[in-house]
Amino acid sequence: MKSNFPFSTVHMFRGLGFHGQREQFSLSRANSNTKTQQRAFLNMASVVVGRAFASSSSISSGDLSSNNSATTKMSVAAAARRGLSSSALLSFKSANAMLGKRRTHRQHRACFARGAASSSSSERQQHELSPPTRKTNEFVQLSKKAAPPAPAPQQQLSTFEQVLYGGIALTAASVLKRELAPGCELIDGKQIAQEIREEIKEKVEKMKTITNGNTPGLAVVLVGERKDSQSYVRSKKKMCAEVGIRSEGTDLPEDATEEEVLKVVRAYNADPNIHGILVQLPMPKHINEERVLKEVSYEKDVDGFHPLNIGALSQRGREDPRFVPCTPRGCIELLKRSNVEMKGKKAVVVGRSNVVGTPAALLLQRNDATVTVVHSRTKNPEEAIRDADIVIAACGVTEYVQGSWLKPGAAVIDVGINAKDDATKKLGYRLVGDCDFESCKKVAGKMTPVPGGVGPMTIAILLQNTLEGAARSYGVSEQLGLKN
Repeated sequence: MKSNFPFSTVHMFRGLGFHGQREQFSLSRANSNTKTQQRAFLNMASVVVGRAFASSSSISSGDLSSNNSATTKMSVAAAARRGLSSSALLSFKSANAMLGKRRTHRQHRACFARGAASSSSSERQQHELSPPTRKTNEFVQLSKKAAPPAPAPQQQLSTFEQVLYGGIALTAASVLKRELAPGCELIDGKQIAQEIREEIKEKVEKMKTITNGNTPGLAVVLVGERKDSQSYVRSKKKMCAEVGIRSEGTDLPEDATEEEVLKVVRAYNADPNIHGILVQLPMPKHINEERVLKEVSYEKDVDGFHPLNIGALSQRGREDPRFVPCTPRGCIELLKRSNVEMKGKKAVVVGRSNVVGTPAALLLQRNDATVTVVHSRTKNPEEAIRDADIVIAACGVTEYVQGSWLKPGAAVIDVGINAKDDATKKLGYRLVGDCDFESCKKVAGKMTPVPGGVGPMTIAILLQNTLEGAARSYGVSEQLGLKN
């Protein structure tokens, strides 16, 4: 949809000497035609353009409301029609004169550069800007009072960022973010995972027909008696049964030796009816997990952790990995099925673990995104995140990513799952992600909830990997429409 405003706010603010974050002053073109958004924009434009015109004609800001010049008159009735207060009687006619003419970008830059230059030589006065409220008609209000002391931290908005020009403090970021950011669409991981399982079930039935009854087989190795691990294994076996995949399992005691575990893995490697081997992590401390994972054949490594699979994932133009790690692949699948464009977009992965962060960054690169990885040694991580069109948060820190860090309209995939104390819950806690959901959903364009986002996708992709392994083994990948 074409914007109702003839030029970008970025040019206006930059021409006047503002150098804040670009996204905080850019309009949502798809939502720029609503009255509330127009009012928010015109209020801001009135302040800035009015200031520039007043300065260039040697009119002080304090005289704007009483000056007889035609450029500074605006009746209270006209203000009411636009949703403004009488205290915001700025050079509205001058603002509309600029907004009403379509100019080239070069003309805009030249015009506002002149205003900024003349303003720098005129007398500057301190003004205060009342912070925006949550009323329907929000506006920018100037008064002639001296600048007050900084408000208490609890009174400041999380998105409040002051932009200074000629002593005027503008809460442009807060106004534009709250009024102009598009509504957040929740990415339903449960629904998408269900769709994937239904697709897998259809292909398993087709495989049985083509191969005279053969089905995919998944083996799970569990060492110890961790309740959470046992629960995960039961869930995986249940999902296998739903889609027609045959599952087997070997449960070893907590004190099983490393050699005993390796013996089980080797047996599954040699079994032609097993197409995927999953070693449930974490394992007891006396067992070298790295050695056990390396023992799994890379052609049955449905977790995608084998060095050969990770190495193949990191290279372009060569043989594709047999398997891709389940959770990172699930994140990419969520983006694709939610119609999020990755090609040419800026993406940030928060976290660099071998399980999620690193493979997620590699997958984004394979989809032609420009990728930045933020980790525990990154300085000013919020600066990198603010430029991102896509954010995958997988750092394991409760509610680490804040809404004020996001670019309006960004797609956010929250991989984290953390327990946060909550006395109102029966268990005394609730599950939250690595993003502060309440603040992020006000800025993001699309976002996964926790729980119900990435979690269901992990098991769905595990089943998909098992299906693909079986199809390669039986030589029916092409007939099933799967990659070799």
